[in-house]
Amino acid sequence: MSIHDRRIPCDEDAFTGLELIVVIAVFMGGALILLVFMSGGETAGGPRTFPEGTVAESAYASGDNLQPVGSMYGFSAVSRKLGNTDVRFEHPDPGKLGAVRMAVSLFMGSTGAIDMDRVDVIWTSRGSDEQIRQTLSRPLICPNWTIAGKYNMLPGRTADSDNWLEPGEQFEVLVCPSTSVQPYGVFTLIVHPDGSAMPLRLTRTVPAGIRPVMDLK
Repeated sequence: MSIHDRRIPCDEDAFTGLELIVVIAVFMGGALILLVFMSGGETAGGPRTFPEGTVAESAYASGDNLQPVGSMYGFSAVSRKLGNTDVRFEHPDPGKLGAVRMAVSLFMGSTGAIDMDRVDVIWTSRGSDEQIRQTLSRPLICPNWTIAGKYNMLPGRTADSDNWLEPGEQFEVLVCPSTSVQPYGVFTLIVHPDGSAMPLRLTRTVPAGIRPVMDLK
């Protein structure tokens, strides 16, 4: 066998090794891209940021959504105490709906949380939208919205002392717009959490006869 013939296997082995290195490099590059994509990556404005704390991070990662619990109740636009919350109307009108109250929770099986201090509450009626501001002060002076009660709180959980809505918990939301709604009027209440969660939209029709308390269907 000539010297030239003995070099052929060596050349073939070198070429095969180069191919193997290229394949490994391509595989590692693809895995790195997939890892960055799944972790959220970076936006044009810089790295994606989260509020501090594991509860906040789980809220953005899970994309949990709100759901109503039970009925939505409507109240005539008359200043009085609704449950544990005093409500004040600048322009009271017993013949119109002035406020609504409902309980919200996360979907069953949710593992994250929603920061209720960062939700957008929008009231839509007669073709116009009004963003309702949150208030923590009492009495509740309309237009505003507030968390009127918290239920099913888990003992020993530090997050239960704040306004993070966690799995199994229920928050009672009390909302009053700047303009009361007349009988047969239609309105939509939108609660839009921050992040990836879908907005909760509830459309109701005001009954023909305005009463102090109404079960809105």
